[in-house]
Amino acid sequence: MIILVLNDTKIEGYGHTVNCRFSLPESDLSGKSSSTAGAEEGDKACRLRVSLKIAYNTPDFLKNIKLLSMAKDETKGTRKVYNIENQTAKAFGVRQVRFTDEVSAQELDDEQAWSVSFTLIEHLSIAEKVETQKIKTDEPKAAPADEKVISEVSAAESLPAGWLEIGLAWMDSKLAEEEKKGDEV
Repeated sequence: MIILVLNDTKIEGYGHTVNCRFSLPESDLSGKSSSTAGAEEGDKACRLRVSLKIAYNTPDFLKNIKLLSMAKDETKGTRKVYNIENQTAKAFGVRQVRFTDEVSAQELDDEQAWSVSFTLIEHLSIAEKVETQKIKTDEPKAAPADEKVISEVSAAESLPAGWLEIGLAWMDSKLAEEEKKGDEV
């Protein structure tokens, strides 16, 4: 029996199936050659496709899924993130999810039930956490403000006297040359 729980709320119904997929995108770098060279484009978050059936006589189960899917984080204004309990999610290392894409319910009159499906996407995947940590450790350390001022002053002092005038004169001569070339054409 498949169990799916989001933040202590059991997703009620029967015939649950949970399919997990994630993509490992790659760009082809071979051009017109027969090379197999490719460029990895990062590990993407897992997507859990959930399907189940809900009997017509338990419409509150369907209403509950709709409410969960539409819930927002009041502080951020984004879709609510849920802690997930499910054997497939656990096997893929998925701990938190949020609703994405669509939630659908199709009537199955012969079974007197709805066929319900929705997609959950992993929130803060392991790959995302590793990448964030790597960016933090690779960031250059900013110099304290007073050190920056000292280095700028010492750099200005090391320039030869009149360097600004020399630079401006050089730019004026280059502009004059360009104007002459333009007049000759």
